[in-house]
Amino acid sequence: MDTAEPAETSGPLDSGHSARRGGVLTALVFTGAVVVTGGNAVAIRVSNRELDPLFGAAARFAAAALVFVVIMALSGKAWPRGRQLAGALLYGLLNFGLAYGFIYEGLRTVHAGLAQIILASVPLATILLAAAFGLEVFSWRRVLGTVVALGGIAVVSGIGTGGAPQFSIPGVVAITAAAVSVGAGAVVVKRFPPLPIAALNAIGMAVGAGLLAIASVASGERWAVPAAPSTWVALGFLVVSTVAIFAAFLFVLRRWSASATSYQFLLIPIPAVVLSALIDAEPLTPGLAVGGLLVLAGSWAGMRPGKGRSTGRQTKSATMISTSSRRMSRSRSSSRT
Repeated sequence: MDTAEPAETSGPLDSGHSARRGGVLTALVFTGAVVVTGGNAVAIRVSNRELDPLFGAAARFAAAALVFVVIMALSGKAWPRGRQLAGALLYGLLNFGLAYGFIYEGLRTVHAGLAQIILASVPLATILLAAAFGLEVFSWRRVLGTVVALGGIAVVSGIGTGGAPQFSIPGVVAITAAAVSVGAGAVVVKRFPPLPIAALNAIGMAVGAGLLAIASVASGERWAVPAAPSTWVALGFLVVSTVAIFAAFLFVLRRWSASATSYQFLLIPIPAVVLSALIDAEPLTPGLAVGGLLVLAGSWAGMRPGKGRSTGRQTKSATMISTSSRRMSRSRSSSRT
């Protein structure tokens, strides 16, 4: 009897350590994805110097989709059907086809700084959509954190200092639609039955690449093989980083809520500005430090779990573990007698 008790109590302790390790790993994956995505912005600027934007985006996602197809084939897992397939197709439509189509179209007439601020509203869109579909409880704390972080992005981008250029209303509408599409894509992943990350990305990116290619042809873009070595380097980085980023995104999304995962869009401008200054010779401003602190503060407020709600879940979980342990003890005692 005495030797059996430590074995029973060691299970929850071990699971607690595993949960903490899993939480650290998820946070590291999230941080790495944010930094790499910031580098993507610079790579896109380089590739757009030679390639038309929609064609470049279509080529990028088509190549990344092939990588995930190979990974899926090597894994030996079955391709999704039914609602799983429907969810993957809808995810591709929203997160790749519509979102990037809107982004590239909007950037034709909207300054990058303003576009960044609009795209930083993805967490707010995700909060509202997740609450509307009953996936998460609406949180004013997260809304406030999003507003604070948006203010930080505005400071970093220099909006309101008199240097903001002119923009078109259709361009702003397009970037806003992209933010909503990305938020909806995250909700779709949570709403539909889960499937392997490789399968979801292979199908989703293939759908997105197809839609972007159609949009490229319809808009009269020129399709050409890159000639400059810098363009090939940028495209290669974009393909590799796309595979890593969206695999990491889904990894985090399986472990965090949709709204918490979407806070990457509030943090991405920080490494994007720093890397752009180092690689693309864009100037660093004093507003970067102030704005960066606001972004971090707002993101922390939005991503951290509520104390009351988490405490309630922990108490309930502890009660269930304790009750189960007592039942096992009684069962063993009765069997021995």
